[in-house]
Parts: sequence; C-alpha cells; structure tokens
Amino acid sequence: MAKATESVDHDGILRQIAEEAGWSGRYAFLIVISAAISLLGLLMPSVAVLIGAMLLSPLMMPIIGLGFGIATLDFHEIRRAATALMLGAAIAVALSVVLILLSPVQTITSEIAGRTQPTLFDLLVALLSAIAGGYALIRGRGGTVVGVAIAIALMPPLVVVGFGIATWNWVVFSGALLLFLTNAITIALTAALVARCYGFGSHLSPHHTGWQLVLFAVAIGVLSIPLGAGLRRIAFEAVAQRQVRDALGEDFPPGARLSQVEIDHGANPVRVRAVMLTPRIEPGADRKLAADLRQRLSRPVDVHVDQVRISPETGAVEAAQIARAGNGDALRVARERDRAIADVALIAGIPVSSVQLDSAARTIRATAAP
Repeated sequence: MAKATESVDHDGILRQIAEEAGWSGRYAFLIVISAAISLLGLLMPSVAVLIGAMLLSPLMMPIIGLGFGIATLDFHEIRRAATALMLGAAIAVALSVVLILLSPVQTITSEIAGRTQPTLFDLLVALLSAIAGGYALIRGRGGTVVGVAIAIALMPPLVVVGFGIATWNWVVFSGALLLFLTNAITIALTAALVARCYGFGSHLSPHHTGWQLVLFAVAIGVLSIPLGAGLRRIAFEAVAQRQVRDALGEDFPPGARLSQVEIDHGANPVRVRAVMLTPRIEPGADRKLAADLRQRLSRPVDVHVDQVRISPETGAVEAAQIARAGNGDALRVARERDRAIADVALIAGIPVSSVQLDSAARTIRATAAP
C-alpha cells in the first residue's frame, strides 16, 4: 500500500475533483438533461432509457468531492461540493414535479415502484460501487466509472422523489428519498475511506482518523435500520408466496392444479385470492386454508379460492381448458379492476376498501357457477 500511495498524484487528483465537483453551467445543464431522460425512462418504462440517464451521472462528482473533502478535512471543498449536490438535487426534483404535473401519465410503473423499497442490498451496492469509483478516480481508470454510474443510479431515485411530491404519495416519496440518501451518504463516506487508504489527509492526526471512522460506522448503522426492515419485508413476502402455494397443494385432492394466485401483502389481514382446478369441490376450503396459513405465517390471512371442477375421466384436459377459458375473461377483468383500485389508492395515498376488491372475486364466482 505504501508503494501504491507514493505513485498517486495527490495534487493532480485534488485539482481534478475541484474542477468537476463544484457548481457550473455544464453541471446544471447535465442535471436537467439527466432528470428529463430519467423521467421518460421511468414513465415508459424503459431500462435502456434509464441507463442512458445513468451514464450522464452529473451528481457523482459532487458526492465524490464531498468524500475527498471529508478525507482531507477541507471545509471549503466540503461546502462547495455539498452546495453543488443540494442545488443539483433540488433542480432535479423541482423539474420532475413540474413535468409530472404537466404529464397525462401519472401511473406508478414497475421502474418507479422498484425505487420505492430500498433494502440492505442497495446499501451494499452503493458501498462496493463507491470503492470501485474511488479506486478508478485515484488510479486513472476512467472506464470503470461508467459501470459505477450505472450500478449506483443516483438520478432515477431523485426523479421518483419528484413523482411522489407531484402525486402527493408519501410511500413513493419516502422510499425514493431513502434510496437516494443511502446512495449519496454511502458513496461520500466510502470515498473518504478509500482516499485515506491512498494517503489523502496524511496530515491529519489519529484523533481525526478515529472521528472519521466513527462517522462512517454511525451513518451506515443508522441507514441499516430502515433498509434492514425493507429486506425483512421482502423476505417475508417470498416465504409467504411459497407457503401459500404449498398450502393450496396440500389442502386439495390429488390431481388438483393451481391456476391463478394473487397475494396482497399490504392488506391487513393479508389477502389471498386463487383459482384452483380440482376433481372434487372441497367445502370449507377457504376457512381451512385461512387457519393453515395463519399458523404458517403467524399473522391473520383472508383467503378465497374459486374452485373449478374438472373431470378425472377422459377429456379432463379439455374440460380444464374450457373451464379456464370460461373463467379467464372474468378473472382478467377482476385482476385489472384490483390493479386499477390499488394504483389509484397508492397515488392518492389512501387505503383500498376490501369491499371494492371483493367485488372482483364475486364476479369470478358468478362466472364459474354452473
């Protein structure tokens, strides 16, 4: 490490950061372009368009500059980089709010929803990407920075913050803001540690180094609390999906097949809706499944299974296909209605009425009835 430190042009790197980490007209222009492209990619939705916005990555250098300022305790550079970062973030959010209000499309797409539930994995990605980005900057590996910019994705979460403000949706706003803060704070502090490892801030005392390590540990610890909760929630949903399918398979006779299943983890109690193709109708299946899943998941569950009887004799496959075809239109309408209600509720920030959602299930039952 000593030889690697000696080969680093400390003054040249600090000059480069000073030139690129502050406020400038070019920086403001890239913020506007990157935010607009990100918004289009989120609303379309298109991963390719989002990657194009990530490649611009105008926020990366102010964050890196903030990290190097912390590493050397250069308070002038810290203020300069922090000012550029906050102004850039404010412009991106304000532009997103205006464009969303003018846009006829205000639907929560899959790309928007994917940036509202950060977990510890996002923290780990930011940590590793910051190490790679700091190393690339110090060692002059410019090509690596492109991959780091795509991995971290700073601008899309900011645009989603603007979407949450424009649609008055606290869930979207808070989740995207947490993701952006996780990325920004982790990148800055990790870049500071990488810089110290390469000899930046060598004039500082061990006391200063200790405070820098404490700052890093406290920040990561505070961020880990909500991110850990998000990871536990996702893990529970994965387990619940498997448990629901296992319970449905065990509580119906041999030859029964699961056609459709939907689980609403946000409802209280958890709502499970399924369509089962079965050679024998099981009376009281909903009640039995609810008790079984309540024990498996350790929380109350509202279950309704639409049972479609199929014949085990010759032609069972054709009968099943006919039953599924006859039930398909109603099921599709019910699913679209549920999704529309859920989307409107998420945008409006209000809970969904269980009566509204249960009307879709009644539609399916009426269609499947002989």
